[in-house]
Amino acid sequence: MKTKYGFWNNLGYVLRGMKNWGDKLISLRIVGIIAETVSLFVIPVTVKLIIDSLTSGDPLSKTLLLIAINAAVMLVAYLAAGYVENNSPYKMKHALIRFKRELTETMTSMEYANLENPKVLDEHERIRNVMNVKTQSIEGMMDSSIKCGTLALQILMAGILISGLHPLLIVILLFLLILSFIVVDKTKLKDKELVWDALGPYWRKHFNLGFLTNHFTSAKEIRVYNMKDWIYGKYLGINDDINKKYRISRNLWFKSQAILMPLSLLEEISLYAFLIYELSRNNLTVAEFTLYIASVHIFITAVNSFIAEYTEIKKQSLEVRDFRSFIDSYKIPEKEKAELPPMEKHPDFEFQDVTFCYEGQEKNALEHVSLSIPYGQRLAIVGLNGAGKTTMIKLLSGFYKPTSGKITINGKGCETMEREDLFRYFSAVFQNVEEYPFTVEENVSMRRSEDTDEALVSECLERCGLMDKIEKLENGRKTQVLKVLEEDGVDFSGGEKQKLALARALYKDAPVLILDEPTSALDPLAEERLYRNFNDWIGDKTGIFISHRLSSTRFCQKVALFEDSHLVEYGSHDELMKKKGKYYDLYETQAELYRKEASANE
Repeated sequence: MKTKYGFWNNLGYVLRGMKNWGDKLISLRIVGIIAETVSLFVIPVTVKLIIDSLTSGDPLSKTLLLIAINAAVMLVAYLAAGYVENNSPYKMKHALIRFKRELTETMTSMEYANLENPKVLDEHERIRNVMNVKTQSIEGMMDSSIKCGTLALQILMAGILISGLHPLLIVILLFLLILSFIVVDKTKLKDKELVWDALGPYWRKHFNLGFLTNHFTSAKEIRVYNMKDWIYGKYLGINDDINKKYRISRNLWFKSQAILMPLSLLEEISLYAFLIYELSRNNLTVAEFTLYIASVHIFITAVNSFIAEYTEIKKQSLEVRDFRSFIDSYKIPEKEKAELPPMEKHPDFEFQDVTFCYEGQEKNALEHVSLSIPYGQRLAIVGLNGAGKTTMIKLLSGFYKPTSGKITINGKGCETMEREDLFRYFSAVFQNVEEYPFTVEENVSMRRSEDTDEALVSECLERCGLMDKIEKLENGRKTQVLKVLEEDGVDFSGGEKQKLALARALYKDAPVLILDEPTSALDPLAEERLYRNFNDWIGDKTGIFISHRLSSTRFCQKVALFEDSHLVEYGSHDELMKKKGKYYDLYETQAELYRKEASANE
């Protein structure tokens, strides 16, 4: 259940972040608040004193002294304000980056299942978007809290100066100001509920479609298939949906302004009418009238600005609440670095009546699967798309937890193990191979260069048949991959990416090697070499294939055939062929297709 953080709790959270991560930012901003307030009031106060001095017949030297003091105070105030403005922005950004790091750490540490949950992704996209807007969420609350502090001090000073006015006038002003606050506050809350909270799914679609048009992986197909207008049409459709929400926001604020403007006009008319009336009856001197006029103007402006800023900071508080609740719900706290328990030398895995259903789905992705994977076994997991193959591997690897049933390692329930402990047992080559904007050797070791065993990197690249390619590059293993960070970065072909991923899996040297469609991007000769060397690469370790090419099963001791979420056949290749069941039918159908293709190419 998500924590419902209140306004003051959220304000304290933001101010603590500014204090802890802003390098004396709070102290600096307090100086700025005082300097700004002093510079605002010093002139009207000085003008009153000068008029009093002139009308009282004081010597000219006293008037000149007042002017000199005013100039000195203004100079100090301007210098202090300038110092604050020059030094605050980078401190604010430093604190904001630290807040954003919380969101990044949440996304990289949360349970993998949440990354495939559209509700979680929509929530993240909504939070990410408001975090990137200067006037919203944490950055907005940092800025608004400073503005509210400045305005509150201005209201206090102006209130002291005009405190001699008639009490009834003060009551009327407060009544009008409270009405203005209620109107703005209700509008802000309704605006967030109807507009900004509802925009999450649209922003996610907008971001993903924009990424698709800008990323080089999709650039070739977009051009070859002339998809520009089609994608642009979808983009416009999403923009239309977003603009509909914006129009709701605009209409809300138009209605609120229709109430606020008359209220603001009444405030000014009341104050100025009273001052003119008092001056006409000689109840005010010219000097007092001048000071009151300036103070009333400051008071009205500051109060109206404070109302707008306070209602804004309340809305920002709700956004901060969403941010904090998201982190509380999904971030897995980083524990103290403790030595992990020794790994099992010969891990045997077992599925015990495992059933799994994805969140939001009615049909189980896997049902009542019982299967043993002893250490050192070569297991092929085969079946048509959607049969449950990849789901089984996600469960085995610890990305998901079974809905029911149990997965064990040497008899110990995997659910009792820390994720980092369980992940150590697996090296994997997934179907969609990712390259990272690091060096080649870092893409193999998945560690910083200083923590990388260069000799082992070379060995793994050699075994996977990629070393010849790397040696031809100007910087060899030090070559940057992709052009994201460096202009001279290299991009590998599909087959080369697959080999890079294999080298990555071999470098980790885990007890279990998982290959998810490992040959899908390799040409036939490369596929043959990969299969021929596979047994040598993994030695006595466990090897698990997910494959649609049933020929790979010849290299495996056991085959698990999945169909419609069930494990329907299990045994060696020869055993299943003799059985002449579903595996036999699939194998023969695929073999016949390969024979026809070979005949056509002769």
